[in-house]
Amino acid sequence: MRTSGRIESHSWLWYFKAMNGKVKIESMAFKGNGVGHIDGKVIFVPYTVTGDEVSVEIAEDKKSYSVGGLKEILIPSPWRINPPCPYFGDCGGCQWQHIDPSVHEALKKEILKESFQKIAGLKEIPDLSAVSSPQSYGYRTRIQLKAEGNKIGFFGEKSHRIVEIDLCPIAHPIINIILQCIKKERFPLSGVEGFEINVSPEEEKGILIFHLNLSGQRRKMPLKELLQSIPLLKGIAVVRKKRWIRLGDPTLNIKTKLKQSGGERIFHLRVSPGSFFQVNLGQNLELIQTVLDFGELKGNERVFDLYAGIGNLTLPLATEAKWVVGIEESKMAVTDARFNAEANGIKNCLFVSGKVEEMLEVEKGLDLIVLDPPRAGCKKVVDQMVRLEPEKIVYVSCEPTTLSRDLRLFCERGYSLRKLCLIDMFPQTYHMEVVALLTH
Repeated sequence: MRTSGRIESHSWLWYFKAMNGKVKIESMAFKGNGVGHIDGKVIFVPYTVTGDEVSVEIAEDKKSYSVGGLKEILIPSPWRINPPCPYFGDCGGCQWQHIDPSVHEALKKEILKESFQKIAGLKEIPDLSAVSSPQSYGYRTRIQLKAEGNKIGFFGEKSHRIVEIDLCPIAHPIINIILQCIKKERFPLSGVEGFEINVSPEEEKGILIFHLNLSGQRRKMPLKELLQSIPLLKGIAVVRKKRWIRLGDPTLNIKTKLKQSGGERIFHLRVSPGSFFQVNLGQNLELIQTVLDFGELKGNERVFDLYAGIGNLTLPLATEAKWVVGIEESKMAVTDARFNAEANGIKNCLFVSGKVEEMLEVEKGLDLIVLDPPRAGCKKVVDQMVRLEPEKIVYVSCEPTTLSRDLRLFCERGYSLRKLCLIDMFPQTYHMEVVALLTH
């Protein structure tokens, strides 16, 4: 505030306090930030944890909250540990390597409960079960890297600056071997915007998927030489403007082993470039098992599986229901799903290619709808789903905020939240997978 060409003294004091402050971290918020207060105002501080006392500098100041940059740890939390990754805090991939893994589950539970209370408006929340990941590191079977010139790495936190890496501690060991081979071979990346390394632990092989820039000069890519130089590679795919070039066999084969009423059942799944599959295969088994447990199928049910992908949930559901229809927009994934159904001898499921909102015009009387939508959630199709009058809805989500919003919509239309399970699919990050059961 300027008066007579000078800044008033109390404004100087406010500015000093705002730009530099000491904060006690009281809790954790979605997106992984620590939460504290300065002069009664909420402040979010990345790379902190409950119990820390820190010195911060205001990086962003809004009307109802501020975001602080961590300057110094004055008193460390008992939960604070030394992160093992040399890129942590610079690379934007992980947020929680500085937090003891033994408390991740409890912190994620509290974040999820707060989301349900504030966004879903739920006064009563069912008991929240949780499944911890037995692997804190080395669990990811696919990663997406950025490339610029000879630089290979991840984007830095909230930037498009590439942080060069030699390995990623949360990635599967086969991924890191392939990455190191690419860097050693100095493969020319002219015209490459980014690439994926996907692996199958069962095959002990991986594939590369290169994404090309839409413009700019590109030299001919020596794909054959690259494929021959890395024994762990079984295939390479290149995509530009949704057009694919394939070399070798750029598909992966994974398996899921489930305990069902008739005994153990193994499902073999093919995954083509462009088809989605979960990054943590061990926790994927827990996800499938939770969906089956929540569904409580007896063998005579009619089921819809929305956003079905390659049939990861559809096929196990089909072994316990009368019939299942899987709806999926990706034509590549539908091709994989149909192949997987035939390969596993499952004949009572049908896969339909198209957008979910355009495919739900069917008769009423479904017993169960299972859905695993993208991060945006299912707001567009809530009313269509409700009109089908399913007795149960099992909602799988990797985005607690949109899940909470959608749960509110379902509850306003007569459904009740009955069960919840948090699956720690993404250790060392704030991300989580959540399964919710709704009944009419």
